Amino acid sequence: MKKSLIRWTLYSEIEDDCIRKNPFNYDLSTVLEDDTKPKKILTPEQEKNLLAFMDQDKVYQKYRDEVIILLETGLRVSEFCGLNRTVLDFKDKSVNVMHRLLKDSEIGYYIETPKTKSGVRQIPMTEEVCQAVNGKIKITKKVGLAITTYGNAKLPAGYLF
Repeated sequence: MKKSLIRWTLYSEIEDDCIRKNPFNYDLSTVLEDDTKPKKILTPEQEKNLLAFMDQDKVYQKYRDEVIILLETGLRVSEFCGLNRTVLDFKDKSVNVMHRLLKDSEIGYYIETPKTKSGVRQIPMTEEVCQAVNGKIKITKKVGLAITTYGNAKLPAGYLF
């Protein structure tokens, strides 16, 4: 139940003289300390160094396309993992974010819509992102299934990651 609903309900109790004071009539920020830390964003130089390292390293080379897509689009990891061919528009060079891949301890992986309306959005693709996505499409077409990082087929064909 939301705090505002409880506050309103208790306000009506004050009006009816059932209680004297509303215990939910306070600013939440006075009770909880904001302990969030600002996110550190990679500089263009750091991005360049990361991709150069990945080009040279045999282990990380195979993840280069994924890193390019994440860096260039700003997709959340769950949105990235839920990408499929239907949300990619190569004509307009955009990604339509309409769902995400989540994991539940009981049911396993499942597809869900974003939590809020602002989570549904259209993100432009640079030429580099288009090339990276096309590379992933070619790989998944050869395999015919979506493959997780552990090598397990988890999603129906059409999903890229």
